[in-house]
Amino acid sequence: MIPEQKQSLRAEARRFLLGLDSDRRRVAGQKILSLLNRWDSWLAARTVCAFSALPSEPDVLTPWPQGKRIILPRVAGSSVSLHAVETPAELVEGRFGILEPTPNAPIAEAKADIILVPGLAFDRSGIRLGRGGGYYDRLLSEFDGLRVGVCFEEVLFERIPAELHDERMDFLMTPSEIISCGTRNMQRDSVE
Repeated sequence: MIPEQKQSLRAEARRFLLGLDSDRRRVAGQKILSLLNRWDSWLAARTVCAFSALPSEPDVLTPWPQGKRIILPRVAGSSVSLHAVETPAELVEGRFGILEPTPNAPIAEAKADIILVPGLAFDRSGIRLGRGGGYYDRLLSEFDGLRVGVCFEEVLFERIPAELHDERMDFLMTPSEIISCGTRNMQRDSVE
C-alpha cells in the first residue's frame, strides 16, 4: 500500500516540478542561500555535504559556498560515494545527468556539519520522498551530521507515508522558511 501511495505523491510532485521555469528555480536557490547565510547552524558549519541540482531543484551551489569544505555525492553502481570538491570546475556529468565529482576526486567520509538533501517532496515531520532509487536513504543511514531537506513550498505535503528504510530530516529549507522537524535534533533553528 505505501509504495502505491508514494508513487501517487511522486506523480503529483513531478507535475508541479515539470512546470517550473529556470527563473523560478534560480530565484528559489538565491532565497534559500540567503536564508542559509543567516542561519546559525550554517554559519557555524565548516563542512557541508551538498548536491548538484537537477533542473527541477533549487540550486544551492550558485554561487559556490565560501569558507566551507564542500563534499558532494557521486553515484557508483547502486551506491553513493562522497568526495571533496573545491570548485564547480571539478564536476563532470554523471550517470543521471547530474554534475558530480570526478572518479579521482578525494574521498570524503560520510560526516559533515550539515548535509543538504534534495527530494521530490517532503512533509513537515521530515519524511522525504525521493525519486525511488534509495540512494539518499542508503547514504543517510550511514551519515553523521545535521540533515536539511531542500525543496519548494509547493511540494511540502501534509503527510508522506514512511517505510522502515526512510531516513528523516532534522530541518527543511524552502525559499521562504526554515522548518524544524523536531525528529533527531535539539539544535536551535534561529535565523539572524
